[in-house]
Amino acid sequence: MAALSVLGAPPVPKIFATMEEGPIPGGINPGEAWLESHSRSLGHFVDGTWLKPPGRTSLECQEATTGRTVAVVPAGDSSDLAVAVAAAAAAAKAWAGLAAPQRGQCLTRLAATLEGDRRATMGALLALAGGRPLCRTLGADLDLGLRLLQVPAVEAQLGLPGLEGWTPMGVVAVVLGGPCSLPALLWKLGPLLAMGNTALVLSPPAAALPLLLLGELSGEGAALPPGVINVLAGPPELCQALHAHSEVTSVTFLGAPQEELQALVWGSPCRGPRLGRPCGGRIVVIVLDSADLDSAAAAIAATAANPPVLFPWGGCVVLAQDAVGAALERRLQARLRGLRLGDPMDPKTEVGPLPPGTCLPEGMVQEAQEEGAQVFQAALPPLPAGSHRFYPPTLISGVAPTLCCLREPAPGPLLVLLPVRGPTEAVAVASALPQTAAAAVWAQDITVALDTADRLPQGLVWLNSLDLLDPSGGCAGGATDTDLDEALREFGCPPWEQPPKVDELLSPLVTTDDPGYPELAQAVAAARGAAPGWGRLPGASRARVLRGASAALGAGHGSPEDGDTGDTDGSSQRALLRWAARAERAGGAVQDVPGGRALLTRRPLGVLGVAWGWPRPLELQLLLPALALGNCVVVVAPPGGVGPAQRLRKALLAAGLPGGALTVLPGNSRQSGSHLARQHPDGLWLCGGDADCDWASVVSVPRVWGVPAGLLGAPGQASPPGAERELELRCTRPHWLWLPGGGP
Repeated sequence: MAALSVLGAPPVPKIFATMEEGPIPGGINPGEAWLESHSRSLGHFVDGTWLKPPGRTSLECQEATTGRTVAVVPAGDSSDLAVAVAAAAAAAKAWAGLAAPQRGQCLTRLAATLEGDRRATMGALLALAGGRPLCRTLGADLDLGLRLLQVPAVEAQLGLPGLEGWTPMGVVAVVLGGPCSLPALLWKLGPLLAMGNTALVLSPPAAALPLLLLGELSGEGAALPPGVINVLAGPPELCQALHAHSEVTSVTFLGAPQEELQALVWGSPCRGPRLGRPCGGRIVVIVLDSADLDSAAAAIAATAANPPVLFPWGGCVVLAQDAVGAALERRLQARLRGLRLGDPMDPKTEVGPLPPGTCLPEGMVQEAQEEGAQVFQAALPPLPAGSHRFYPPTLISGVAPTLCCLREPAPGPLLVLLPVRGPTEAVAVASALPQTAAAAVWAQDITVALDTADRLPQGLVWLNSLDLLDPSGGCAGGATDTDLDEALREFGCPPWEQPPKVDELLSPLVTTDDPGYPELAQAVAAARGAAPGWGRLPGASRARVLRGASAALGAGHGSPEDGDTGDTDGSSQRALLRWAARAERAGGAVQDVPGGRALLTRRPLGVLGVAWGWPRPLELQLLLPALALGNCVVVVAPPGGVGPAQRLRKALLAAGLPGGALTVLPGNSRQSGSHLARQHPDGLWLCGGDADCDWASVVSVPRVWGVPAGLLGAPGQASPPGAERELELRCTRPHWLWLPGGGP
């Protein structure tokens, strides 16, 4: 009792009566203590030490709640970047030279350091600078971040199974362009370090403090060698200086809006550097008439207060069946009214301020009101002096489908409630919403719930739950969602791929004999119309079509003038039969995850554009996996090499392939990749030569691949080992369905 009185805690009976959080022992904020230990003047963390260039302008790191300056960092410039790139490049050779199990052990030590005595410091800095409540940053958020680091470490300790012969890329730059959580960064750092690369993190001052602490922790206890993780703070334009450093072979952007990304990228998919796009978006929740409305309202309100940490912006759209819409709205208002706003450092706080650099959604809410929508807002409590980044929990209902709050994601504790007549309409609306990261279905009728969840296009779907994330059960983030296998491959160089030549210029922007825009647009539109039917067919049905085409090819003959000598060696027939077998055997997996089990399946991308630029006839073995796994394909290739593909198309159509599922357009375009990208396909493959184009032209396409020439092997030879697995992953995307129960 004496100890409790010293801490200022209430008597024990009152603790049990109120069940409130107690005070932090000692009353010392460990984040502030860490900043004081550095005299609140930090540097860049480069090559295992602090880099503080003299005479440099200082950038302020501000507290999210009041905007007060809590520390300063030097404004990084091109000279600092050159030092950091040199340090990362020097460390890359030794780090890549370690066996994968050794790298896995180093990552495990880093996770242990982060989980140890410094856990409280990291949680406090995340709350201080980012505004997310301490109860989240110190608990579930940091737990997820540790998992995102530990799971790639385990894969490395097992020798990176399935990636035999893959080599590191070298120096990978991770550029933070906006609000970004520590777990989102670790979801990139874990795989890239496990694959043997070194990292250069460029951060704006608003997000720099936790990342600089992470850099410092990487050197404690010899967790990582010096130079493996380097952190620079600087203005947004600092990333443009990366263009001058050919050692940087891959650049990943986090937190940058799509409209800003086009001005930041350089290079091309075929010549490098590789480009990783930001993940994120809003959550779509479907509440059907059999749902437990109380649990649904509680989970939705909690998600509005603290969105999933891997995509912490965009808000939440709730699609409620007509029969339960009014009852759900009342429950949501009550839940939002009960949320506790306040200082994120207070353990009782449920809603903190918006992160620095995020605009308040006032304009969007005002527009909704002017258009006749009903807006409910909880009252703001008394807040600390200088607090200007708080926004009251808000519910917008009675909205028209054309309102801005449905067209565009909105930050902050904002819910949009839209009535739907039933599951079919809910799926249609959820499929049409732009920039969605994940979805949830609430229903006690398990048959209807599973059917609805299966028809949703989002890569991560929760059933009667929300905000469950784990690298073993999917960490989706919109159209570019990946599983662990893809996350590792993103930062590795397969044995059939040559190092990128980033200094090569692109082909001149000259067009001859290009397929006209109407013709190309018509082909993509036809493919989009055929994609739902072909993609949702069972694998056995698609396999039947491929086997029928194989039989038809055996009876046909080619025309030498269009590059088609016929299937004289039977290679096309064998490839059709092989991919028919793969389509028939395609299945899924069940993974134990926290809170239940996750079902993993792979789905077709949808419409895939292929721009062929190599000086040889179009290779059929590139098209067959895409078709076999449910995609519709539009190909642009030189006229002299399309004969085999045209003959394949005729055989497939005769065997039952839907019209529009495969279109081959002859053309000698030096901008075929750019022209295909303007039609907004779901995926784009650029096959070297004149088909290549700059990243800025194709950045709007969710999945872009510069196909390595070595993937297909020499004409008449089999593809190298592992190539078919790579093709299978490139033309499909993961779909995770989380089922509650059955797990810890």
